[in-house]
Amino acid sequence: MSYSKWILCLILHYLNTVKALEFHHSHPRITLSAKDASFWRHSRNGSHTRAELLQGPRVNSIYVGGHRKLFLMDFQNSSRSKEVTMFENECRNHKLPGTCEYDITMVHAVKGGSSLFVCGTNGIQPVCCYMTLSKGDFGPCSVELAEGIAPFYVKEKAPSLYIGDELYTTANLYVQGDGVGIRRHYGKRGRISSSANKTEQRFVGLAVSGPRADPLQDRIYGFVVERSMDQHPEADPWISRVIQVCKADSGGTKSILERLWTSRLSTRLYCGITEKKLHFSYLLDVTVLHADSWRDSRVYALFTNGWGMRAVCVYTMGAIDQVFMNSDFKNSVGSVSKNRSRMCVENSKALPREVLRQMKDYQEMEDWVRPLKDHAPFLVSHRHYRHIRADKVTGRGLTQHTVLFLSLGNGAVHKVLEQADHPFIIAELRPFRNKTHIQNMLLQPSVKKLYVSSSTEVMELDLYDCQSYGHWCEECVKARDPYCGWDGTKCTAASGNEIQDIEHGNCTVCEGAGKNGKYTPPREVYSVSPSAKFFLQCPMLSSHALYSWHHKGRLIECLIVESQCLLLIENMSTELQGNYSCVASEGGYERTQVQYELRTEGKARRLASSLSTFVCLLVTQTLLI
Repeated sequence: MSYSKWILCLILHYLNTVKALEFHHSHPRITLSAKDASFWRHSRNGSHTRAELLQGPRVNSIYVGGHRKLFLMDFQNSSRSKEVTMFENECRNHKLPGTCEYDITMVHAVKGGSSLFVCGTNGIQPVCCYMTLSKGDFGPCSVELAEGIAPFYVKEKAPSLYIGDELYTTANLYVQGDGVGIRRHYGKRGRISSSANKTEQRFVGLAVSGPRADPLQDRIYGFVVERSMDQHPEADPWISRVIQVCKADSGGTKSILERLWTSRLSTRLYCGITEKKLHFSYLLDVTVLHADSWRDSRVYALFTNGWGMRAVCVYTMGAIDQVFMNSDFKNSVGSVSKNRSRMCVENSKALPREVLRQMKDYQEMEDWVRPLKDHAPFLVSHRHYRHIRADKVTGRGLTQHTVLFLSLGNGAVHKVLEQADHPFIIAELRPFRNKTHIQNMLLQPSVKKLYVSSSTEVMELDLYDCQSYGHWCEECVKARDPYCGWDGTKCTAASGNEIQDIEHGNCTVCEGAGKNGKYTPPREVYSVSPSAKFFLQCPMLSSHALYSWHHKGRLIECLIVESQCLLLIENMSTELQGNYSCVASEGGYERTQVQYELRTEGKARRLASSLSTFVCLLVTQTLLI
């Protein structure tokens, strides 16, 4: 290889090292694919545009709605898996030209789990039905029209909640037109809707704000992204809001807010770094981690901005409630802020006309909801995250830790530990064989399973799969995974007594922890002809570790190529004989990964003369991707 090409390799290696150090905490510590971890897959039998996921009747089972089909997937016993074709009668009666193939857009468990409420669309007219379940089998389904309940189009997100005997939806009311809003269906309180929007809205999530000490005060929060009416050229084209309605709301009188929410309030969600003028205004996804007290329940919101960056901001239900209860109303005059009711009432139809008129005219709050402790975003990244889920994990000494799961555009999932100063990306999980688009994620916190769907498969990820971190206490502790701990013999599911150091990953806690025999790295011996080209390779298991080669007291830096620490030998000589060790150093803990012995006698292992040039080109391509 020419001198200029060798210099290019060194420069690229330097840039790669600087990049790795600069983003030390923004990279996943390890990457786990199907060959490293326990991922269970289930085919969806065909290609599906959408995936509706719902916890199934048994552990390790889920309901999955897709194109024409409703599946019951049992990952523990495949013989108990079932599927049914939905809305076949509707297709038989379909008289319009073209195909009639319903896509499932909504699945809820109702009546204590004895029935499913299923909705679908063929792009013309949505329908819903109540399906009875008998010993896990799909039963008959009584169908009704579903305008204002389910989406017309398969790609309309339209989140919904089924609480008791009441269904809350956000689907568009019209095939064409702006009819998005929170609606309530069924139940003794009857149907209630939202008034027409002034601008385009897209709902991202619905959540219950409660249960409160007084059930009358329980509310529904809707998280929505809305097209901005600000025409300033530097204004964000989209803004994000949270909207509240009272569950007890029964609407107004015939002349004011009849069958419309009287309790509707709206406020902006702020996410950004003010001093850097870096703002995130487009809400992509939300997840709620409920606490014992509703005020402490946390909302984890995933945003993006015009540059395609992503951010996660964390809010509390209490902070949202404080804005709704105490902020002035936007553009209000006189005594509106004092007289406009903010409490949920038992009979909203009995409210005075003047109060109802104020409820109709003043719904937006002046103040914005800001992140927890008025902090900047918990996480800022250039990665294209699309979904977010959160789980609370009890570690050693009953310490509580929060773990986030963020889906990537290539089908991978980042497992992220929430801590005070910065996020720690525990691992990148790659459950699918090939790059794919993740349509949906379902977290089952009771059994610590995460379900991830693509257009053709659904994957079950066992969050207690701990042995993939390694077979030594130090490896287990370094993972800093709240789900895992060292029990004296292996890295296993944490129950509260295992050895952990989630905050720092300090391996000194492993002293006297059992299985402390000296680790013996693999060792290979090669004979290399004088003047021959040769290379040594060492797997880089942790991206947070620094890797280097050691030879006769000399330290040699790695050439990093596709998670391998390489050592290139351009011209073998007697001076280059001897033992080579690849050492990983992470947080004060050092470990020899592999060892080699090179000799210049005997039969040689030769490589093609173009090897070094090939490796250099591979490094160049890797850095340019």
